[in-house]
Amino acid sequence: MLANEPVNRFMSEAVLSIDISSPAGEILRLFAGYPVHHLPVVDKTKVVGMLSSADLLKLESVIPRYATSRETYLNSKVNVAAIMRHPPITIRSDQSIGHAATLMAVHGIHGLAVTDRGDNLIGIITTTDIIHAALYPERRGDAPVDGLPGAGPAHVQVTPAELDQAVRAARVAAEGNDSNAAIACALLHTNTRLRALENVLSCADRYLRAGQDERLHAELSKAIERARTVQGESAPTLGL
Repeated sequence: MLANEPVNRFMSEAVLSIDISSPAGEILRLFAGYPVHHLPVVDKTKVVGMLSSADLLKLESVIPRYATSRETYLNSKVNVAAIMRHPPITIRSDQSIGHAATLMAVHGIHGLAVTDRGDNLIGIITTTDIIHAALYPERRGDAPVDGLPGAGPAHVQVTPAELDQAVRAARVAAEGNDSNAAIACALLHTNTRLRALENVLSCADRYLRAGQDERLHAELSKAIERARTVQGESAPTLGL
């Protein structure tokens, strides 16, 4: 199951970071120059804090309009240690995706620095990584479906139109009282779970592209809660 798989299967290993001794103006440059929302703070290689795009917005709000250089102004007023989140919420690479999701939910964050047992930075995992892993399990090299050698998710392609047609047929077949009805019920249940996860991905995409505003955060939270509820529901049963 996804929740029990280790973080190192889904984390990004090419991590942009900032050293705690860097001038505060470097934060502006890094967030402006790279498409990231999280910036681990390191002391050489050890993780000592975390910065997010939300911290960037707060930082930019205190720069006066009369400042001739935003970077120079920040360098004279603050340092990285004063801005970063400390202590950082981190996870080891051998811990589970489920544990990573729990940490994010409990602390209200969307990214975790991944460390080795010596607290050295080796990667980062975000809510987007977890959502993509859940929505596209074939990218993890899932085994072929039982009875269909070589025809696992990576080999079977179904268009949206074909899926809709199959769902319509399943609604009709589910009214029956045979083995086909059981298969139909399973397809309908799987389709409900798929739609819930697709809604999570859609909300997450809008949230990230819009700069993580509060309204979209609420929509994303509701979508995730709905998906969790659906994943926990058992498939419809038949009175066979």
